[in-house]
Amino acid sequence: MSKGKKIALIVSMVAVLVVAAVLNVTLLTNKQGDQEGESVQTSFFATSRLDRQTTRDYEIAELNAILEMEGDEYAEARQNALIQKQQIVNAMETELLLETLLKAQGFDEVLVTVNAGLDNVSVIVDKDELTHEDTVRIYNIVATEASIEPDYVRIVSV
Repeated sequence: MSKGKKIALIVSMVAVLVVAAVLNVTLLTNKQGDQEGESVQTSFFATSRLDRQTTRDYEIAELNAILEMEGDEYAEARQNALIQKQQIVNAMETELLLETLLKAQGFDEVLVTVNAGLDNVSVIVDKDELTHEDTVRIYNIVATEASIEPDYVRIVSV
């Protein structure tokens, strides 16, 4: 198999995994929407974190497989994989930091997702309704710690 075919195969496998994870979260969210109670919210946050971690673990494993390929013809693929892996790690660290800081601000259950490029953030808060003050606190934390403009921050209460 040629170098180009191998790279295309690996990239397509990662793309299929990401699509599967998105569908899994979407279907799980729809299923949970039919249920009631606080356990559903807790389950949503726990399940979402688990799905996020599972997807990231798979992506990192695929990138590690690329990094382990030997030969000069794979140098560019290894370099790209290294960059992608570092972006994922940076996003994971930012998510953890933001979740911790938001919990310290009094938000009991919160899920933060950051894309690998660190230019979009979604914050999901377990609260029926967010006040203006809550929204401002969230924006300030995200803007300060992640250096992301408020236009690229999405806040959702559930």
